[in-house]
Amino acid sequence: MDLQTYLKEQKARVDAALDRFLPPEQEEPRVLHQAMRYTLFAGGKRLRPILALAAFEAAGGTDDTRVMPLACSLELIHTFSLIHDDLPAMDDDDYRRGKPASHKVFGEGVAILAGDALFAAAFDVALQAPLPPEVLVRALRELTWASGPEGMIGGQVEDLEAEGQPPTAERVLRIHRKKTAALIASSLALGGIAAQAPEVEVQILKEAGLAMGLAFQIVDDVLDEVASEQDLGKKSHKDRARGKCTYPRVFGLERAREDARAYAQQAKEILQRAFGPKSLRLQQIADFIVERSY
Repeated sequence: MDLQTYLKEQKARVDAALDRFLPPEQEEPRVLHQAMRYTLFAGGKRLRPILALAAFEAAGGTDDTRVMPLACSLELIHTFSLIHDDLPAMDDDDYRRGKPASHKVFGEGVAILAGDALFAAAFDVALQAPLPPEVLVRALRELTWASGPEGMIGGQVEDLEAEGQPPTAERVLRIHRKKTAALIASSLALGGIAAQAPEVEVQILKEAGLAMGLAFQIVDDVLDEVASEQDLGKKSHKDRARGKCTYPRVFGLERAREDARAYAQQAKEILQRAFGPKSLRLQQIADFIVERSY
């Protein structure tokens, strides 16, 4: 199966699982459940859950119903961050994935609460994974690290504080590691945890995921500079206008492209050494991350 077919099929499986895990739109309070589903099912690559599924396979897992709830929890956390990121107090985006942002449709109050609800639901969904209690505890610790002050939310705070400040290499790498790479690194780690792989293998997956996450965010920075709004599904050229601390502002576009490819290659080499052909899908996704146009 070629990569695009694999991504399409896995995305459909993740979407079906997300639909099962979330309350229907008709359940009260209806506006909350409508807002939660609106952004969750507005599109998206489902990259984080697919990475968890591929890492589960690389680590020797065979029944991916054991990892699917954890994979879905990653997407719920990611979507929570997107809803809040679009708010006027954050990045102030009117569009997400080519559609009006949640706060433009439901109002700021409901959008904030929809994000909160998705974040809470992520841990309820994760706990439905059919894994031994000690494995679930390990998975939840990984999720909280990736999404909290040491990970995504901490990175978002540093991203806000860096607006309008002179960009530096140290600052941009710190923001990218926390804001984006932490959750992607934990996507791979959760696959290994669900496969009940040795801790050393979980950490190798996490190391490879960190490199993939840095590549992903650098490419995002580049695309904001060069891609059209139609391709991105949201405003482009916004980071520079807001004085964001981005990789191209520090290093330039060509160096940014080179470093993204280098981080992807680093991830592939780590995976090949540790897991060999079992990590083929993860290695292909690393290439996809740097070759994508959206």
